[in-house]
Amino acid sequence: MKFKTLLLSISAAWLVSAEQHSTAPPPPPATQPFRGGAVKTRAPRRGGGTFPSLGQADSLAQFNADVTTVLKDLRGNKNDPTMKRMFHSRLRPTFAVTWTHKMWEQNSSRWRFVVQFVFWYQSALLKRVLPQLTALLGWTAMVLYFFETNKEWPLSNIKFPMTSLSLVSGFVASLLALRTNQGMSRLLEGRMAFGKVVLYTRDMASMVSNFIYDKDPQLALKLARHLATFSWLLKNFLRGTKASGGKDEDLIRTMLPTPADADYILRQRKMPVAVVMRLRQALAHCTHKHLLSTAEEIAIDHTISAMDLAIMTTERIIASPIPPLFTTHAGRLMCFYLLFLPLALYGSGSMNKVGLFLTVGIVGYAMLGLDELSHMMEQPFKVSPLFHLCKNSMNDVADAFCLRPPALDARGNAPYVPAVEPTYHSDEEGFE
Repeated sequence: MKFKTLLLSISAAWLVSAEQHSTAPPPPPATQPFRGGAVKTRAPRRGGGTFPSLGQADSLAQFNADVTTVLKDLRGNKNDPTMKRMFHSRLRPTFAVTWTHKMWEQNSSRWRFVVQFVFWYQSALLKRVLPQLTALLGWTAMVLYFFETNKEWPLSNIKFPMTSLSLVSGFVASLLALRTNQGMSRLLEGRMAFGKVVLYTRDMASMVSNFIYDKDPQLALKLARHLATFSWLLKNFLRGTKASGGKDEDLIRTMLPTPADADYILRQRKMPVAVVMRLRQALAHCTHKHLLSTAEEIAIDHTISAMDLAIMTTERIIASPIPPLFTTHAGRLMCFYLLFLPLALYGSGSMNKVGLFLTVGIVGYAMLGLDELSHMMEQPFKVSPLFHLCKNSMNDVADAFCLRPPALDARGNAPYVPAVEPTYHSDEEGFE
């Protein structure tokens, strides 16, 4: 009898222990790697809600909160943090930002010449060519030293007339001018191509808001989130993960809270193309469900094709530089001219040492500056205001949903009430 009582007591204790384990709290959420190598647990979404993928439907308020998180927190810098500081001048507007009315007034001011000369030492171009210019002036000083102190120097008895050297200067000037024009054309083409991305994402967001949102709000918000990330993904693709500091995983997981959506983008070799694929998938879904008219389907498909064309255009610019053989030939002729310029000026006897140094320095700065400018413009996406264009694109996409137009049959004197009051606006954005 005592043995049976002991067995019953052990069985009861085991059942109580199993029940306690079954009601234990779930394990903490899995961590996800973020840019920079740090591992962080995802913070709760603003407003205290849960992720749509965990049971709660998405909303305009949540979309507004996530856009605010990106524009005010994750990408809240005034200037592009991935661009060198020399391109962010506090005195003169630069091409690395989108301009405002104030910048245009400052650029056309009559005092611009004073600012250009007084603060010349802060010039980004001067900082870029300073090592080459220093080497050229060092070579000039060495030439003067040997000509003045060492009459047995092998080059002392050789004459370098300026007339012969001037024949080379014509070829050098022509090649530098041609290469600078080619670099400028690439810069303008790249800037125009990425500027169209802002236009295409704005148009697509407007069509999704007007054609799809009233019929399927969840699908429309999913597309809005993909559109809001498109320009950032294209910027990262054009500059490379090394220059961009990572794959923008923090931004992607904020704007695409559904794990499947974010993982799909992050697994792609060309992430902007993945967004285009997602848009086409949504268009096919709407077509099968008869949510759109034929005209609406054609308009959306045309815009998707335009976005794909923008990817192709920018990718072609990156993949096809100015022919290196042309660049090398121009660089060699320029170096040959600058190498023999101090010798020819000294042999002419038309100026003293100070004049010779000034002449070599000014000519060297002009030629080296043109050569450096052409190299900078040849890769336009490293000096273009992509960071600010991405912020403008995200603003426009969010405005299409948070600031939807009033009904056409609205009557009376009722004021306009937005769908959601935007909290992501800033006064620092430029045009476009």
